[in-house]
Amino acid sequence: MRLFPDEQTKKRFMKNGLPVIFGVAWTPIIWMLLVSIAGPLMQRMFQAWQPVVISLALATLLVMVALIRLFKMAGSRFFEKSE
Repeated sequence: MRLFPDEQTKKRFMKNGLPVIFGVAWTPIIWMLLVSIAGPLMQRMFQAWQPVVISLALATLLVMVALIRLFKMAGSRFFEKSE
């Protein structure tokens, strides 16, 4: 049994589903990167840990949205050139 019954379904999944998988897979990596770089600096600025975690979570969300948009733009350019 094949995963995709036809070529159009496969292309539609690659255009729409792949960025979502990318976002889910890379979010913890981006989170750890931001925590290791900005966490100690922000901990000195704020006395409590809650504002640090909230601001780092928002920064992670913004970075992931930007990366997904970039990934979608690059993918649409690639698919437009190949057709």
